[in-house]
Amino acid sequence: MPRPKVTNQMTTTQVARHLGMSPSKLISWVEHGALPNPSSIDKNGVRYFDQEWLRKAKLIVKSKGG
Repeated sequence: MPRPKVTNQMTTTQVARHLGMSPSKLISWVEHGALPNPSSIDKNGVRYFDQEWLRKAKLIVKSKGG
């Protein structure tokens, strides 16, 4: 089955790279409420993040010292 095409959204791995952290650390921060919930989650549980989410997350990570 072909994968759905998602535009203007990034996966956990892509966002983690932008924030300079591991994907597991990113997920932990989201699950503990340090970062906002993902922009969307598909029916398979894949988290997707948009540019606005990334902008907010960068501010939060900067304020917490990374």
